Amino acid sequence: MKQNQEEGLRQEAVRRHLLGESPQSIYLGLNRSRFWFYKWLRRYQSGEPEWFKAHSRRPHRQPQQLPPETEKLVIEIRQRLVGSRYAQIGAVAIQWEMKKLGIEPLPLWSINRILKRKGLIFAREKRPVSGVKYPEIGWEIPGSVHQMDVVGPRYLKGDGRFYSHNLIDAYSHQISLFPSRTESDEAALAALIKAWKSIGMPDFLQLDNALYYRGSNRWPRSFGPVIRFCLSLGVQPVFIPQGEPWRQGVLEKFNDVYDKQFFRSQWFDSFAHLREQSLLFEQFHNENHRYSVLGGRTPNQVVEEERLGEPLPLPSNYQLPQGKIPLLEGYIHLVRFLRSDKILNVFGEKFHLPQAPAYEYVVATICVKAHSIKVKLDDRLIEEIYYPLPVDW
Repeated sequence: MKQNQEEGLRQEAVRRHLLGESPQSIYLGLNRSRFWFYKWLRRYQSGEPEWFKAHSRRPHRQPQQLPPETEKLVIEIRQRLVGSRYAQIGAVAIQWEMKKLGIEPLPLWSINRILKRKGLIFAREKRPVSGVKYPEIGWEIPGSVHQMDVVGPRYLKGDGRFYSHNLIDAYSHQISLFPSRTESDEAALAALIKAWKSIGMPDFLQLDNALYYRGSNRWPRSFGPVIRFCLSLGVQPVFIPQGEPWRQGVLEKFNDVYDKQFFRSQWFDSFAHLREQSLLFEQFHNENHRYSVLGGRTPNQVVEEERLGEPLPLPSNYQLPQGKIPLLEGYIHLVRFLRSDKILNVFGEKFHLPQAPAYEYVVATICVKAHSIKVKLDDRLIEEIYYPLPVDW
């Protein structure tokens, strides 16, 4: 109806012009612009029978139009992923499926263009942001902060249980995957060595409060192999607040991709086969997965363009030292939320902080050499606690 009214206005403007009315009087009287009037007057003068109808704005030529069979393949893959209960259905998932079929993957923008043209792109609901300020850890550069967590247990039909120790660079989104039969500290160390040999060591390693990362409930100040390994290399462990796994947000999102797009999207006939495919998926992700938060670049592109200096990887022949790694120096950070009782929980030990504000996040830093804990709020020291460590070196 609206289009018919617009066409009627165009015919009315030309009719009044042919009767001798001035152009200015016509377009002002119809609440239109000078450009509008002369556009349709020229269209009338062209001799087209239906000059008053709007032309399609679709380009006459599409020099980069994909072959119909390629578009059909993209849609078929999308429909198959939609039909799978756990699979992701976005452009990256389709790109990975094309790779598995032995087909050269289309660029993400090309896949998204096909999905948009077919009406298959849907908006996501955004998660609300908490009003309490959370401490910033590290810097916005590649290699500053790594996040690490364990996915599992998962089960292979006929070949038992496994875990995947997943690590991601919080800025560049480079990943390293290490499937293991256990979630022990030995497996975590092997995962870190493998990751840091390939993508380099970070300034900070962010972890949850799992026992295999921190050590022992009985001897909380002795610290476990993971903490000792990090400190020996100058890496500072950071433990997120208890019960707040979303603080590993970058890794949480990737773990969802790993679970749906990798583990549940194909069949693994053995643990050895899974480890082989895990490495291929890791390489494909780092080379091809484009993130909107990175301006559409891949993790490898971001590292190449923005890393400050050369990466500092572990030597390829690095081996863990024999025996317990000594505690000499370094810093261990714990992010904690103080409630009304103002109790600070440090690996099971509790300290009352009467001078600290309630309902705020603080960073408690264990200074190994100084045998102290420094508690800070917004980089302001609010408490220092004497914290003697065992002499075990």
